[in-house]
Parts: sequence; C-alpha cells; structure tokens
Amino acid sequence: MCRCLLFHPSEITRSSWRLLLKKFLPECQTREACDLVEIHDLAEQGLVDVLMMEFRPCDLDHGLEELKSVISLTGGRHVMLMCGSPAHVTARTAMQAGASVFLGCNESVDELKRAMHAAIEGVPYISSELASVLACSSVSADDSYVEEDSHQGALSTREEEVLNLLVSGLRPSQVAGRLGLSMKTISSHKRNALGKLGVTNILEAVRLWV
Repeated sequence: MCRCLLFHPSEITRSSWRLLLKKFLPECQTREACDLVEIHDLAEQGLVDVLMMEFRPCDLDHGLEELKSVISLTGGRHVMLMCGSPAHVTARTAMQAGASVFLGCNESVDELKRAMHAAIEGVPYISSELASVLACSSVSADDSYVEEDSHQGALSTREEEVLNLLVSGLRPSQVAGRLGLSMKTISSHKRNALGKLGVTNILEAVRLWV
C-alpha cells in the first residue's frame, strides 16, 4: 500500500492529485501535511512513501529552504514536484536543491502516472514537457558548456545528438525512430555519453545542461 503526503498544493492541484490517486492508485492512503514538523514525524514513523509538492515562483525566495528541508527529511528521491511557470526557473532551482522527480503544470494523465510511479520507486524522472522547456532555455549555453567540460571527454557527434534528443524529453524508442538506429545502438551512445560526462542518468545530464 502506497502512502502519499501532499504538501503546499494549490486548491486546483490538490483536487487534481486526489482524483489522480483515487483513479490510478485506489489503494493509496493520501493525507496532507501542514508543516515540516508533521512531515518529520510521519517520515520518522515510515509513513511517507511519496511526497507531492507544488513549487511556484513565489517559493523561490522564502520556500527554497523549506524545499531543502523536505528533501532532507524524505531523502529527496520520493519527492514529486509540480514546477510552476516559468518552469525552467523553478525546475532549475529545485534541481539545485536536490529534488529528482519533476513535472510541469500542463501534463497529460499518462505523464502524471509515470512521474508518480518514478517517485514511488525512488528513481529520477523529468517529464517530456519540462525537459523540452529546459533544453530550449539553455540552447545558447550549449557551446560554452562543451568548451568548459571538454576535459571530461569530448562527445562524438552522434553521442551529442542522442543525448540532446533524450534531454529534450524524447524516449529512447523515439530517438531510435528519429535517427533510424536500433535501440541497442541508442543505449550504447547514451551509456558512452553519460560516462564521458561523469553522470549516471538523463536527469543528471539535464542538470549539467542547464
């Protein structure tokens, strides 16, 4: 049984999340925390499997420390963040704070489900929408990034092409279809590129890109 904790959602987000959980995880126990003390107590008792939190621009000043506290209390891997507009700003800030599961504000139901399962399993996840926003906002920085980090091992043209498409939000199967390559070849390029960058997954690559 999954135990989900909602923290700081807007009224619309609260309703959406509860409906989502009720429909796709009917066995999930959902409650809402009022403050960090309550989160701490529930986490200490092992009663938090996933914490869903909305992170808005107004939180960038007074809410960042709170977000860091939430991540510290829960370990970060099980925190699912809805990043408010401008998403590339809130998402970057949340990444720097240590969060690892991210959504934009206009996600499909399927994207929400994938993010929820990633948060439950404690694996990094970033939605296609948000990854695209981040990639587009950082295109101008790509050249300087390559120059500054060339000491980590220069990416081949194909490795960079594959990684750019993955960072933009495409799934490996979509990248394979677009480039006319096999999934095995895409996996090989991805593994080599991540190894040269010194990261282990696409989310960490996104952090470098932005």
